[in-house]
Amino acid sequence: MFYFLSKIVGYLINISLVHGIILFALFCLLFLKRTRRFALCGLVGVTALSLLVTVIPLGAFLSQTLETRFERPDLEQTEFAGVVTLSGSIDPTSYLNRGEVQFLSAPDRVFTMLRLANQYPTKPVIFTGGDGSLSDRGFSEGAVLESWLGDSKMRTPNMHFETKARNTYENALNSREMVYGKWPELAQKPWVLVTSADHMPRAVGVFRQAGWKVIPYPVGRFTSDSIHLASLNVSGGIKSLGRGLREWVGLTAYYWTGRSNEWFPGPQSEATEN
Repeated sequence: MFYFLSKIVGYLINISLVHGIILFALFCLLFLKRTRRFALCGLVGVTALSLLVTVIPLGAFLSQTLETRFERPDLEQTEFAGVVTLSGSIDPTSYLNRGEVQFLSAPDRVFTMLRLANQYPTKPVIFTGGDGSLSDRGFSEGAVLESWLGDSKMRTPNMHFETKARNTYENALNSREMVYGKWPELAQKPWVLVTSADHMPRAVGVFRQAGWKVIPYPVGRFTSDSIHLASLNVSGGIKSLGRGLREWVGLTAYYWTGRSNEWFPGPQSEATEN
């Protein structure tokens, strides 16, 4: 039930989608005499809000708070058992329609996994993720990436793939089950967690709640260190707001349902983490 509701809420807070639907509905109402005045007022209001979101980069503020929550550690100076990389890099539509592997939203996750797998060949490196769709599309990001890396001669012996997780919660549980099955002696040791910087707080909370000792390794920041006003990129502003809002809603939902150990997880001291 949680998975179904989370996907529905995800669609509802997709600002770009909602923005387009509202504009289309108001445009249609312009053709009806009785609703023309309402439609004009609505279009003016939506336009004003769009410009406000563009000039005041609320989405960038929301995302920057998430992205700067954790600093990237120096793994050369850190003891860890292995690496867990979360899915979310491959475009399912492109693969299902044309059989092509395209890295769109978070390619840094896969690139970092490849680098760490080669840099630490004796440590297990897990990639976890299936398909986050409500319907069964016959797609699994983990299975697709495993096949693609093998065909490309880039897969290393220490790479392992979990192919069924549909969300961050299942990423943590399924990967934990894999570790206990393959390397039980490593289950209680710290593991490096690789995911996008803005997604890291939610992922850390979920993994800690599932019993992991994690070393956050954030990648792929979207925001810069300094945020400026008066941008004229309307679509970019709306997309940024949707991205930031999605993560904050996700943090709240996971905490309220007991899937995260904190509402806004942050760094822990070495003594607490270990």
